[in-house]
Amino acid sequence: MKAAVLTDWEKIEVKDVAKPEIDDGECLIKVSYAGVCGSDVHIYGGHHPTAQAPVILGHEFVGIVKEIKDSSCDIRVGDRVVVEPLISCGICEACREGNWHVCKELKLLGIHSNGGFAEYVKVSVDKVIKTSKNLTDHAAALTEPFAVGFHVNQRAGMKNGDKVLVIGAGPIGLIVGMVAKISGASEVVFSEINLDRIKQIKSFGFENVINPKEGDEIAKANEITNNQGFDVVYEVSGTEAGLSLAAQACRIRGTIVPVGFPNGIPKFDMLKVIFKELNIVGSRVYSFDHFRKTVDMLEKIIKNELFDLEKLISEIYQIEDLEKAIKVMQKGKNLGKILIEC
Repeated sequence: MKAAVLTDWEKIEVKDVAKPEIDDGECLIKVSYAGVCGSDVHIYGGHHPTAQAPVILGHEFVGIVKEIKDSSCDIRVGDRVVVEPLISCGICEACREGNWHVCKELKLLGIHSNGGFAEYVKVSVDKVIKTSKNLTDHAAALTEPFAVGFHVNQRAGMKNGDKVLVIGAGPIGLIVGMVAKISGASEVVFSEINLDRIKQIKSFGFENVINPKEGDEIAKANEITNNQGFDVVYEVSGTEAGLSLAAQACRIRGTIVPVGFPNGIPKFDMLKVIFKELNIVGSRVYSFDHFRKTVDMLEKIIKNELFDLEKLISEIYQIEDLEKAIKVMQKGKNLGKILIEC
């Protein structure tokens, strides 16, 4: 089969490799589309702490089941599916308590074993979820990043009527804000400095945007919230400035969820946390249940025309151009998700 193989850091070769052979409890999927994630960019650059080359990247994908070795499940050949890509050890304390997504030895398809930037990928059947015809292939390929957004909002404990601030409106930030709105937020405000991204934010119906380059962002946040602060703040930029804004803009006893990966160890005003009794909540990937519910949420978005999901996809490349797509993301030129047609 044809696959885009990361043969070394900053080197991807599209080559013919052996098609995977499945074992009991596994199925073989013919990949239709796979999304390029920020973690793929980190791995490509050699910055991921546990990834090793050679490996076929890609953990966000949709495809058709071609072979299966499990008669007890409801997955059949010909089903279109998405795959929750987490690989857990099953024996650590987190796994024993059912929190497989924070396994001490957590691994992922496309990072620690071959993933979806290929014609075929083999996966465990218990990670496979069927999708209905209501979802296009493009929308189904967005399941994984939307699962991140779903889990983040669940971890925040966001309630109907909450005012939400999302700091950083890259693809994940935008998705986090969309899920917050769907989940009942009375207002979702973004903080973003990139003018093209601000234009995109507003194209999805979010009118309130704080641009720190255009004035006092704290004054603007206070104006929007009547000096009360935001109930929930999602810090998705991964910057020290973003964390500072989060602590200042969050209301007393509000919740901050750090989502963006910082470069290095950032400074953070812990006194704000103490004096305002802020809740700082971690969020890592997603639980399987949240991944499954995300598929239903995407169908709801399309059925009720809540958002135009196609507008989230900025470019579609062929598998031969994966390296080009990653370099586009390295330069920060993409506004939305890049899909690879496999």
